[in-house]
Amino acid sequence: MSIPSTDNHAAAPIKKYQFLRKLKSRLSRRRIRKEDEKLLRAARDDATIQTEFNLPKTLNEALPDDKEKKNNDSRAIVVTECTGTYNMIGCNKAWENLCGYAECEIVGKNSSILQGPDSNFDGLRDAVARLFEGEEQASVVTTNYRKDGSRFKNLLTMGPIRNESGKLTHFVAILKNIGDIKEVKQ
Repeated sequence: MSIPSTDNHAAAPIKKYQFLRKLKSRLSRRRIRKEDEKLLRAARDDATIQTEFNLPKTLNEALPDDKEKKNNDSRAIVVTECTGTYNMIGCNKAWENLCGYAECEIVGKNSSILQGPDSNFDGLRDAVARLFEGEEQASVVTTNYRKDGSRFKNLLTMGPIRNESGKLTHFVAILKNIGDIKEVKQ
């Protein structure tokens, strides 16, 4: 009994398809990054907007057990799982004030509760992909929606949280309400 040989001619279209799919994905990500860079540059050029943040590196830094310390941090911080649907595990008072949700309302829910038709879905996916590729920080400008439905444009800065052995366990995000920023001319 012999094993049928693979027809190289039949495999060629599959490899070509896979190559074209990867190329299309890379070109799309490059376009997204260029568009996001324009928005980020506009935010960074606006002297009234703080765009540099010290991201917490540990879960306890992001969400301290000390309630007073957690709620006196002026940065709007939320922490998510790093797998599945990136369910939120906690936030601080500044995040609650910005987004309109109490911490007890968001635990176990994913961040899609903040997203709507004007959200930058491609930029958000790209930022998360960059974190999985090993970047220590990724930023994106997007529009989020508060609990009451009102919109706000924000600079979202994300980073990984690792355990003592260096394993990625969560993501931390800082949201900065940037209001309306001037569009960058090409």
